[in-house]
Amino acid sequence: MRAKEAYQAWHSSIANLKRVDRYTIGAKVDDIFLSLLELIFRGCFAYDKFEKLSLVSQAIAKADLLKFFLQLSWEHKVIDHKSYGALILLLDEVGRMLGGWKKNLGDKTPTNK
Repeated sequence: MRAKEAYQAWHSSIANLKRVDRYTIGAKVDDIFLSLLELIFRGCFAYDKFEKLSLVSQAIAKADLLKFFLQLSWEHKVIDHKSYGALILLLDEVGRMLGGWKKNLGDKTPTNK
């Protein structure tokens, strides 16, 4: 799963952050990553299609928020260019996968017209 790979890449780079950055924006990014992983996990095992669709939508929002905070970290030179590039590539792939999952769920979910 690409989200787990992205978290592993983030987790290995968090040790290189300055102490002040590690406990501020680093902790925020780590928290968002863990929330994203939790939403994906819960979405995988949700039985109700509407609950699954809701969880996938929340996961997409978390992935976008994560990209924002990583961009902020990169702009303020908290993380280096190489780490940022690798993380963003993985998160772009996660976003595409989540988008496809949401589209697939939307096709299967009846709507009231």
